Amino acid sequence: MHQKYSSQRIRKLINSGDGGKLKNRNIHHYWKICGYFYWFLRQISPGLTMIICFVFFQTMNRDLKIKKIQSMSNNDRSFLSSAAGANTTRLSEFKQVGSRYGKRVPRALNHLADISIEFNPQAETPFFWDVHFAGESIAESVFSKCHFLIQACEHGLKQPDYNDETLQVFEIPSGELYVNVDTTTKHGIQRAKKLQLAEKGIADIMISPQLHSFSSSIFSSFHKGRLFALFRHPIDRSVSMFYYLSGASWDPMYNPELKMMSIVEYAKSSSVENNWMTRFLINKQRGKLKKEDMLVAKEILRTKCLVGLYEDIQNSLKRFHEYFGWSQTASKEHISQCRSAVVEAGDERLITPKLELNSKEYNSLVQMNLYDLELYEYVKRLYKIQGEQIFGLS
Repeated sequence: MHQKYSSQRIRKLINSGDGGKLKNRNIHHYWKICGYFYWFLRQISPGLTMIICFVFFQTMNRDLKIKKIQSMSNNDRSFLSSAAGANTTRLSEFKQVGSRYGKRVPRALNHLADISIEFNPQAETPFFWDVHFAGESIAESVFSKCHFLIQACEHGLKQPDYNDETLQVFEIPSGELYVNVDTTTKHGIQRAKKLQLAEKGIADIMISPQLHSFSSSIFSSFHKGRLFALFRHPIDRSVSMFYYLSGASWDPMYNPELKMMSIVEYAKSSSVENNWMTRFLINKQRGKLKKEDMLVAKEILRTKCLVGLYEDIQNSLKRFHEYFGWSQTASKEHISQCRSAVVEAGDERLITPKLELNSKEYNSLVQMNLYDLELYEYVKRLYKIQGEQIFGLS
């Protein structure tokens, strides 16, 4: 139901209103002005003229490369791969020369391992980026019930007789194992850093929505994180968020006023999310987003993240299992049955009405998620290519 909002159409919506682009009819006039400017500079200082020309053409060449990449066709391999050399492994196709989009991954994420490098369980910890209402609760249930992983996540405060001074593993009555940390708050992340969560190696998996603060605080050059995540269509996420916040009286973000709002009114309110995935990827919670921000977000996912899709959650969770080598003592059949049971049980928060494509409600949420919609189209292409290059799927 979402096909009409292709990445090309979304990009056109984002670009609408840009008045600074050169039109074909203005090119001749533009170069004429450049000629006069060049003549004037030569009269003042020939040396300065050469420096300015060099900088100008270097900048123009870089911009042309970026525009070329932005306007690429749907050729998935060229969209993702930028490898050089004849490496025999499939992972080599993920290697980058410089930066694919002219934008580099933020320094705060330097301690997340590159997807081009094979996972090293001795030096890396799986880090699940918690994208809200994208199937993350189902994934976490699979991690605990099917793979019996010790998780460092928001449930750490459930420890009976909570001990703030030391890291401990505890079990809740339903059998899940957790580390006594809260990875969702600033205070909790700083405490985990102080107690050396990564260095101690007691967590099988770490989970947090705070991508930048968690990665820069917890991981290091010697104890890296291996990023992976589940993604869901942004409009479906927004609808689930709307119904959840209007009824979840136990949640600090609960807003009883939403019960009296329509989705159109919600989209215009201060409660609605604005391109949540893009903002949390680039760590820009406020301010206007730009096209350059989208390029950075794509570069982060391309080089750092093993992606999964909620719309293909069974196979996505299977990929995570194979990639990280969990539950090697259990049979694949047992794990598959367990995973299927958890997925079938689902998460009632995700069962919400589907909006009709191009309806007033649908379009109102589109305007708040233009960048996330383009990012989601990119994730779907990454998912396909990673399936081919990492998991050998045709």
